[in-house]
Amino acid sequence: MELRKNGNSYSEIKAELGVAKSTLSDWFNKKPWSDLVKRSLNDKYLPKNRNRIVLMNKSRALKKIKRDNRYLIEANVQYNKMKKVPLFIAGLMIYWGEGEKFGTGRIAIINTDAKMIQIMMNFIILILKVPKDKIRAGLFVYEDLDVISVQKYWSDTLGLPSNQFIKTHILASKIRPGKKKSAYGMCNIYVCSTELKLKIMKWIELFTLEYSKKLI
Repeated sequence: MELRKNGNSYSEIKAELGVAKSTLSDWFNKKPWSDLVKRSLNDKYLPKNRNRIVLMNKSRALKKIKRDNRYLIEANVQYNKMKKVPLFIAGLMIYWGEGEKFGTGRIAIINTDAKMIQIMMNFIILILKVPKDKIRAGLFVYEDLDVISVQKYWSDTLGLPSNQFIKTHILASKIRPGKKKSAYGMCNIYVCSTELKLKIMKWIELFTLEYSKKLI
């Protein structure tokens, strides 16, 4: 009690007396004078804690920048090696048109066309080297369709077991005039990888630089 009244923290008291901090908290947490000591210690150490947090955040940010730059350098080398591979270019073009662009941690594509989804499955497995059991799929199914049959269709078509499908979303059956409703809804496949997402977007950028020049 004397140490606490003299402004010592629980850590300092523990170091001197060997009393657990949880025990000290039980003794002092309801003492108004101890609360004043706590506030005084907070005021004393707050600038140090803030500086430590700022330094930690800067360190993490620098590590992230270095990591991302390494991914982008690797992407440049890999693009030049694979740009003549049909599946590589097909996957990039499909992702450019239909893939999820926002965010950095997820590669995702949604479509009604099973052949397109299967090509992207092959791209993910053969080009990105992602194990098949890491791929997840989600379905968007119209309310008047048989959900179980639709799930079976996509599972059989893609060769993905049912435990790799997340919750199915049910859609209202009303559609715009002149637009045909898909008999099997929409399938969304995705994998989570910051490295691969950055590389795909870099590969698309490199492709556009190479092929989007005006012809004279």
